[in-house]
Amino acid sequence: MRRRLKSAGLWLLVLALAAGSMALPWMVCRGYDRELFAQPRTRPATDLALSAAARENGFVSQLYERQRLLGGWSEGWEPLEGEAAGAAAENARGTLLELMKLENLPDGARQTVGEALAQSGQGLAWRDEMGFVRVWLGDVYLITEPVTGLPARLSVYGPADAPADPMALLEEWRALLGVDVLPDWEETQTVQAGATELRSVQGRLRLQVCAAHETFLLEAASFS
Repeated sequence: MRRRLKSAGLWLLVLALAAGSMALPWMVCRGYDRELFAQPRTRPATDLALSAAARENGFVSQLYERQRLLGGWSEGWEPLEGEAAGAAAENARGTLLELMKLENLPDGARQTVGEALAQSGQGLAWRDEMGFVRVWLGDVYLITEPVTGLPARLSVYGPADAPADPMALLEEWRALLGVDVLPDWEETQTVQAGATELRSVQGRLRLQVCAAHETFLLEAASFS
């Protein structure tokens, strides 16, 4: 009987040692993970980072942050109501009046924007967590950036005539946005029908004008 108890005790000791040896690597790795994640984690500088000039430009840096945090223009919106919606619509009207001054804006888009401005209703409005505002007036859809109040996207629905000189319109709009300070703008090929595009790698920013499928689009967007 004593011999059996002694044997059983030895087996229990062996099993305990084996279990301890198996747990040791897990405990070491867990401790290492705690130490690793407790350390400050900085974002490495890569070719995807904005240049110094781009970081100093409020419009460019805000679009870059929005793309990084919220994704595309269809994401992250919450509806505005009451006075907030009215104020957003009033600001949008002022922005649309500035866009009407673009000499190369197509006549069809100019007419539709004018009709939207002539309407008495305040339309619909949304805001995202970064402060970007989206407003729908008549057949016009506008997104503005919160720091500068500049237009990031203009969509005009209805008969869409293409600009006579798309590149001239993009250059005019680029100057309005204040992003012509970036030195590396280049025209890029796009597979989208009816589209003309400029890109700045330093600002991770693209400007596009497109007239297709009964929609006129003037858009600024960050890219990864």
